Amino acid sequence: MSLLTTLQQARAAQTQYAQPLSRLRYLHVADQPMLILPLNRPGETARPLAVMAGSDPSSPQLFLAPPGDDDRFLAVLAEHLHAYIHSFQHATRIRPAKGEQPERREYLDAPQLVVTGTASVYYLKTLGRALRYRPIPEGTDPATSVSHLGRWLTFFTERAEYASSSLLLNLTSLLSTHWATGQSALEDAHLAPLMAWIFPPHGRTGHQAALTVENPLQHPPDGPTIDPSFETAQLTSLFADLKAARGSRRQHHVTRLREALESYLTPTWNLAWEALSTLRGMPPIPSTTTRWDTDIRRFTAYSDHLDAGGPPQPKQDDAVTAAVRLAELEHAAASLEAARALEDTFVMAERRTTGEAFSGTVTHTEPDRKIKPQGPRQRAKRRPLLTVRTTDPVRLEPNRLLAGPHDPAVHMAVCDITYTSDATEIVLEVRTRVSSPHSVPAVGTTLLLTTAPDHFRRPQFPGRDQIPWTHTGPVLGAPKEEQA
Repeated sequence: MSLLTTLQQARAAQTQYAQPLSRLRYLHVADQPMLILPLNRPGETARPLAVMAGSDPSSPQLFLAPPGDDDRFLAVLAEHLHAYIHSFQHATRIRPAKGEQPERREYLDAPQLVVTGTASVYYLKTLGRALRYRPIPEGTDPATSVSHLGRWLTFFTERAEYASSSLLLNLTSLLSTHWATGQSALEDAHLAPLMAWIFPPHGRTGHQAALTVENPLQHPPDGPTIDPSFETAQLTSLFADLKAARGSRRQHHVTRLREALESYLTPTWNLAWEALSTLRGMPPIPSTTTRWDTDIRRFTAYSDHLDAGGPPQPKQDDAVTAAVRLAELEHAAASLEAARALEDTFVMAERRTTGEAFSGTVTHTEPDRKIKPQGPRQRAKRRPLLTVRTTDPVRLEPNRLLAGPHDPAVHMAVCDITYTSDATEIVLEVRTRVSSPHSVPAVGTTLLLTTAPDHFRRPQFPGRDQIPWTHTGPVLGAPKEEQA
């Protein structure tokens, strides 16, 4: 955690009010996202008791799974989620060919799922893993099957691991990047106390408001685990009555169970839409549109994969796939933070405290400097040099590409860093093609620089046929004696 964030959290604890960390939104918030509030059956793993879902704040739909009716519940839930996803699979556009990429078709928009916290993301991931390998019954449309529900849940939860993706929004995680509270990160993972800190009632502090919502009977937690006090007070007797009832009496108890769960989930439902409205009202940084376009391409590609009869996601990745995925996750997080720093003064100030950004004055330039060509037919390239003097802490390695809010398209590579007793001098080489020496910042110019977003490149990985035997593991599906 950076020094700035720590100080703001300490200030929040002293003043009893949440402090803003950023006033700009960096993830896309759709006009009609689908909010999903899962509630798990007590004492079991990834076996839903109910799911409240919908894209209309005034019309939540509760999907109930009373004991003995799991298959029907999953079929209805799958139909509802697929109807939402399929509504985005009609309007398309053609992306023209660019460089080595051929012309391609993609959808105009993509669905967006919303959950309240990380626990719900993990729960949907576990549920998707349990469902995606289910066989598709004959005569059933695969596009609306329970198996495809599991595959879509896996797709959305895997994309949620990318810091730059908005296909599955985690409300508490996103809110925590915009406000610092006086409570712990564990407490920030629950929507009710977090929103109480950010928007306390008139005349009360954030700390006082958060203490008020700690009563689980008046302000139920956001799940997916059911609060023990609610289970003891209502669910235990309802389950007992439901187990003993037959015929019309059973339907009566199912109705009672539905009413109890609706009253349990409705406060969280309303609070989640209030949080979404708050986030939607925040102006997005310019690069938000680019990241959402990437999400649309991912959604299009996976839709085409399912339409072509592609297999479900594997139970575990091989060594190369796992390494590639880890590199992509690191790239997405680093690129997002760099883009936020260039477009949000709050984030840039935070990075200056950690040495990942600095502000300095240009003390020397070589605008006409050129480097010799590598080949006999290549022209000499203009690579201007400039020296920047700063008193900020600097923790950057050589060859790191930097950019600044003044012109994010101009990238400068760190050539040398000299530390003195009172300042730091950094020699930079302009790597971006410059039209004239006048494009180079003049002596006396103040520059604000941080890591350039597209500095991050995925490393080269070996092909799957080149994986050493120490990393291959047993062959999936092979006989035990062959694996040995």
